[in-house]
Formats: sequence, C-alpha cells, structure tokens
Amino acid sequence: MSANVSYIPRTKGFLYLSTILHEPLVSLYPLLAFILTKSMGAVAFQIVLFTMLKPVASIFSFYWSELVSQNRHTLKTNLLGAGLLARLPFLFAIFTGNVWAIILGSTLYMLFVRAAIPAWMEMLKLNLPKSVRERVFSVSSVLGYAEGALIAIALGSLLDHDTAIWRTLFATALGLGIVGVFIQVCMPIREGKPYNNGPIEKAPISVKEAILQPWRDGIRLMRTRCDFRRFQWAFMVGGFGLMIIQPVLPIFFAETLNISYRDLMIAYSICKALGFVLTSTLWAKAMSRISISAFTALVLVGFSLYPVLIILGQFSILWVFISYLIYGVAQAGSHLIWHLSGPIFAQEEQSARFSGVNIMMIGVRGTIGPPLGGLFAYLLGPIAVLGISSVLCLSGTISMLHKVPQRLRTHF
Repeated sequence: MSANVSYIPRTKGFLYLSTILHEPLVSLYPLLAFILTKSMGAVAFQIVLFTMLKPVASIFSFYWSELVSQNRHTLKTNLLGAGLLARLPFLFAIFTGNVWAIILGSTLYMLFVRAAIPAWMEMLKLNLPKSVRERVFSVSSVLGYAEGALIAIALGSLLDHDTAIWRTLFATALGLGIVGVFIQVCMPIREGKPYNNGPIEKAPISVKEAILQPWRDGIRLMRTRCDFRRFQWAFMVGGFGLMIIQPVLPIFFAETLNISYRDLMIAYSICKALGFVLTSTLWAKAMSRISISAFTALVLVGFSLYPVLIILGQFSILWVFISYLIYGVAQAGSHLIWHLSGPIFAQEEQSARFSGVNIMMIGVRGTIGPPLGGLFAYLLGPIAVLGISSVLCLSGTISMLHKVPQRLRTHF
C-alpha cells in the first residue's frame, strides 16, 4: 500500500498540470466549425465532412490503441507519438488559410488525441488505486472546465472584435498542448503485476490480418462480456443522437440564430463549464453508489434535453445558454463513464482494449451520423434533426434501463 500512496500525489500533479496545459485547445476547438462557417466561408458540404471526419478518425485511433493493449512497456512511446502527431500537423494547417488543410489538420488532431487516451488511462490505472481514481480524475476534469470558462470570458469579445486572431490563439493552445504531452510522458509509472490477459507473443501476420484482427478482438470482447456490450450499445444509440446534429449546429447558430462569438463562447465554455463543475463531484460520488446502467441512463437523459432547448433558442438566446448548462451537467457524467469504463469493466485485466472499443464505436457512429444528419437537415430542416436527436438519446436511456438478467447484475 505504501508504494501506491507514494505514487498518488505525484500522479495527481502530472494529471492536473497536463490537464491545465491541454485545456486551452479543448476550449477553442468547438469554435472551429463556427469559424470555418462564419469567417472562412466554408460551405455546408465542408462542414458535414468536417464533423464526420472527427469521429471517423477514431477508427484509425483504434488501431493505434491496439499497439498499447499488446505491451505495457510502450505506453510512453505511444503517448508521445500520438501527442505530437495530433498537434504538429494542425499547427501547420491553421496558417495555410485553406479550409481543406484545416479540415485535414483537425482530423489528424482528433485521430491522435483519441489514440493517446488508452495509454494515458492505463498509466493512471497503474498509478491510482480504484478507491481514489474516480475522484482524482473528476477533480482534473473540473480544473479543465473551470479553466475553459476563464478562457471564454477572456476571448469571447476579443474574437468578435478581431476574428483573424483565432489563428494566434489556436497556435498558442497547440504549443501549450505539446508541453502537456511531454509532462504526461515524464510521469513515472508504477510497476504492477502481470495481467490475466497479457502479454502474449504472436507470430507475424499479414496486412489483411493486421487490419481485421483488432475488429475481431473488439467484437469478441463484446460477445464475451454482455455487460460491456449493453453499455456500448446504449452509448452507441445516445451518441448517434448527438452525432446527427453536429453538422447542423454551426449552420443553425450562424444563419438562423446569428449568434456572436461572445455568446457562443459563453454557451460553449462558461455555461457548459458551470454545469460540469457544479455536478462533477456529484457524478463522481454517484459512480460508486449507483449501477452503471442507472448512471449511463441519467447521462443520456441530460443529453436528450440539450437539442430541445437549442430549438427554443429561436425565442431567446437564454435558452441556448441553458441548453449548454444542461449539456455540461450531462457531459460531467459522460466524461467520467466514457474515460473510466475501460478500467471499470477490465477489473484485473488490461484496460486498453476496453478503452479501444470505446474509440472504435465513436468511429462507427461518426461514419454514419453526421452525413445522415446533413441529409435529414436538407430534407426535413434543422429543427426536425434536433428533435430526432432527442428521441435517440432517450432511446439509449430506455435500452440501458431494460431489465437485466440476474447473472449480469453484478456488473451493473
């Protein structure tokens, strides 16, 4: 136990500092689609492609995460490589002034940022015992969201006054993120006992097998773990509801609601951060007291309210602020359960493959959701798409609350 205790304060320091350094870009990134629409003249097709490629990139992130699941000793190498590849191409792209280059750079950013998650979660799992893991991770998330709110206060009016400054802001945030990656890599890792499922020496395989095997492993994992499969399908349905509105929101905000950068930053960062910060501790406590089914259902109920309140934004900007306040509440729970579901479900096994399946499922729904949302918006209008989004989130809730066989309830 003493070895664990000695690692806990050091791990907290590395986690909190890296979160602070990563947060500026996390706060600015949601504005990118709005910037492309309002300031760079991006057309609807480019916005649909932009919103689609972000989650689709997760499919390729899944392959990177498979490297992590094979060998604990490559955790830092994978984290460093993914962290740099996420930010350096994006840094170059924002100064080209070309919409297509920015779409490519942002896609690479999402690909490798998500690819780094399994390695980072595994490092935290090794250093932090379960008794403190949720609380420490929750505190780091609160720090990040609080910082995002301060950034929004400082930068919202600045962007309205001088739109061109967005490139400087993104470049600075990317530079801080690179420093954050090196901070993460410098964190010492506690040596742990071998896992039940690792590592196994494998013979060289063909390119075809290298492509197909991670999918087979992920599908096999969900087939053998009914609890994990139900969790993934609930998140799949609810997440799909959020995916279909991604290409709709930038256009709806810019053309229908005519929101300013200041108001958008207030909604994106301040209101969302307020909901996140005020409830993050409650979600962390709930995670240890209620079942994963109930926890996930509550998250999806919050997400189902979000698009309905955005529709009401036609009557007053106040509804948009409230929608992001509710989104922040739901996001606080989602952030915990999505990131920590790998270690939770893995128990004594290696967690990277569980986390990798999370990433894979983002890619699957991201391949279909945004283009389908764009098509629905063209055929039915943006308000109908927002309504469909709410229904899908509620459907995920219902599937999670459906009666579970007695033999599976221990996992829920």
